[in-house]
Amino acid sequence: MRCFIGLPLPGDYQRLLAGVITEWKPVLGACASWTKPENWHLTLKFLGETDQGHVARLSEFFGGGTGEAFVLQGRGGGFFPDPRKPRVLWVGLGKGANRTRRLAARIEEVCVELGFAREERLFRPHLTIARLKQPRKDHRGEACRSSRESRQSSASPWGEVLRFVETISWPEITVDRMVLWESRLSAEGPNYRPLAEWRLATGAFG
Repeated sequence: MRCFIGLPLPGDYQRLLAGVITEWKPVLGACASWTKPENWHLTLKFLGETDQGHVARLSEFFGGGTGEAFVLQGRGGGFFPDPRKPRVLWVGLGKGANRTRRLAARIEEVCVELGFAREERLFRPHLTIARLKQPRKDHRGEACRSSRESRQSSASPWGEVLRFVETISWPEITVDRMVLWESRLSAEGPNYRPLAEWRLATGAFG
């Protein structure tokens, strides 16, 4: 099983993501592969191949709690790896970024103890909205571009998409659980099946 640990996002966030998709999918077409709103989450640790034994041991470590609940709020956005050649469009965090980093660091320690590979990249908390392809001409000779750009222009639409995302007012949410998901690939994209859920202690929402 290919698995990861992450924070689920509530209906309010899913509905706002659906609004972004409704606005931009007709414009970008095949140039963007959108996150399914019902799949939206914040990844804390990608585990890769995981067997039932590891699932049981993870539950032993995290079943008793591994941190406290906290407030999280989306804000701003950006691109990975950089704005010049964007491959991922994401929403950043206003509130809760430091708490998310500390939680991810604790999960990393436990997972390494259990034999999972250590993540070499710096953890950057974010919410993935879409995976992007570089604009290129379609069968009619037209490149992906925003509705406000001239049909003769070859400019990328990504800057306008990001400005749209940055205008969204994401609500504050209380993060009080984390989930172990199995990721199953299909022709329609990945489907996530929850394997375990672990509560974060309530009472501290800093």
